[in-house]
Amino acid sequence: MIVTTKPSLLVVDDQAANIQILYQIFSEDYEVFMATSGVQALEFCAVQIPDLILLDVIMPEMNGHAVCVSLKADQRTQDIPIIFVTAQHDPSEETKGLQLGAVDFITKPINAAVVRARVRAHLMLSQSLRQVQDLNDHLEERVAQRTLELNQALEHLSQSRDELAQSEAKATLSTLIASVSHELGTPIGNSRTVASSLKDRVKTVNQLIQSGQLKRSNLEEFLHDLSDGTNLMLNNLERAVTLLGNFRQVSADQASEQRRNFDLADVVGEIIGTMRPLLKRHPHQVIVEIPAGILMDSQPGPIGQIVINLVNNAYLHAFEGRSDGVLTIRARLDGDQVILSFSDNGVGMTSENVARLFEPFFSTKIGKGGTGLGMAIVKNLASKTLQGWIEVKSVLGQGTNFEVHLPRVLKSQ
Repeated sequence: MIVTTKPSLLVVDDQAANIQILYQIFSEDYEVFMATSGVQALEFCAVQIPDLILLDVIMPEMNGHAVCVSLKADQRTQDIPIIFVTAQHDPSEETKGLQLGAVDFITKPINAAVVRARVRAHLMLSQSLRQVQDLNDHLEERVAQRTLELNQALEHLSQSRDELAQSEAKATLSTLIASVSHELGTPIGNSRTVASSLKDRVKTVNQLIQSGQLKRSNLEEFLHDLSDGTNLMLNNLERAVTLLGNFRQVSADQASEQRRNFDLADVVGEIIGTMRPLLKRHPHQVIVEIPAGILMDSQPGPIGQIVINLVNNAYLHAFEGRSDGVLTIRARLDGDQVILSFSDNGVGMTSENVARLFEPFFSTKIGKGGTGLGMAIVKNLASKTLQGWIEVKSVLGQGTNFEVHLPRVLKSQ
């Protein structure tokens, strides 16, 4: 096999003059190979795969259409970009060529500037698609590995439940295990959603290329989405692994994360950011109005769990039957206390449901997406872990407001 550092072109034409013209156009920037018949072109491709083929349509014995069909039927050669070159100015011929799998159609006499631009563009698209496919395959491997690690960790958590059952802190730690397991659903679900979306986007771009309809703007948009999706998926997986690592270090009286100094706006913004792919599946909005500068000396992990549970609660319960749900998250300082509020314009609750809201396993959605643990976990985190409290006000048909009162500086225990 010939090794070359330049992109390689295969020019297929039964007329030597046409081959000579194309060779003069491309020989300076590309490695140009020539075939004077369809059979010769297939024999060449059996030995070496060119980066692009310029294929004459009208040739004796085996025309360009037959060559294209043969190449597209072979897994080794099916992804080679093929540009038909013909003297016929017939739109139906162009349509037929594109349907057979060609990426472009050039008519004779050849305009050197046009053919250079088109070849350059299709080589760039082909290279980008290969890079995208390689990246997508690599991402799938990483997701599979992370999923295996997370499943093993969840098995460890299940085993820990039995061991912790004999501890005096049984209730607190059982709630912590449930909380960790519940929170893991968000980054794992986000990662699966992003991976599925990227897979669909690759398929769409590939279809556009095969049909010859892909534009530079389509490719740039796709690469931008791919970069964002990759970063988001890796951040979610790292967050899940970190959460599990923290859990292994906890004792009966500790929360799932270490205490540290942080800006509340940054912590809440990061949590909402990781939830965005899942939230985008719904028509509702989450608005964060937390000013920078609310500095806390506390545990950001449990605060993040509270945010996740209250956002999920709004989407599952408050906005049922609505398409204009708005959840607004605010925070303010009140002396040494931080008041974190979650206000929605949802369906509200009856006084009976408000009275039972924080009872473990109470839910109006049992069997329909609700576990009955979310609000019990929130109350336990706010009161026992973060040394605060939570209160709720709701009016049926007018929405619900949760206020989480937390000390700005966590007291030593």
